[in-house]
Amino acid sequence: MKFIFVRHGKTHFNEINLTQGWCDSPLSKLGVKQVENMSLQLKDYSINKAYTSPLGRAVETSEIILQGHNIAPISDKRLKEVNFGILEGINTLFVKELRIDAPNWMDTLEMDYRPYEGEDLHDVINKHIESINDIIASSKEDDTVLIVGHGCSLYGLVKTLMPHDERLRFPDNATAIIVDYKEGHYSLDTILNAVY
Repeated sequence: MKFIFVRHGKTHFNEINLTQGWCDSPLSKLGVKQVENMSLQLKDYSINKAYTSPLGRAVETSEIILQGHNIAPISDKRLKEVNFGILEGINTLFVKELRIDAPNWMDTLEMDYRPYEGEDLHDVINKHIESINDIIASSKEDDTVLIVGHGCSLYGLVKTLMPHDERLRFPDNATAIIVDYKEGHYSLDTILNAVY
């Protein structure tokens, strides 16, 4: 079984550095170009199923990628980004000054926005794993499944599934992380970056 994890394309909020978790902004013109490019890179993959975060930027990304595949994406709220609470929509530079995330959070996955009425990254990762397990249970061994989501949550998920793979980096917008799954084991196949 193969998973294609894709971070949504660049949004207007990404371009003006606003914190974006559960709050949403549409793909920018650049974001649409990024996703169209990724769609071309993924055209030879036979996608059997597709799941997306219900947030608009992820849905829009999934719809662009799935053009020509004759598949409608299934919305799953468990695939949403971390909720940043009262810090949603605030400039990312200000949020960084609060030093909420551990300095090495990309290794430890220590990111806890509960004191700001948000979520802890580990709780979000657990929701993603629950969703993935449900998908595996309802899929065939040779299925290829597209999952469209978000930067922090998808990074946390793949880092948890493959903790010792040093090739993993925080995904840029419209990056695809392609992962093979067999008998409870996940292995990184390849990482595709949008070229535009």
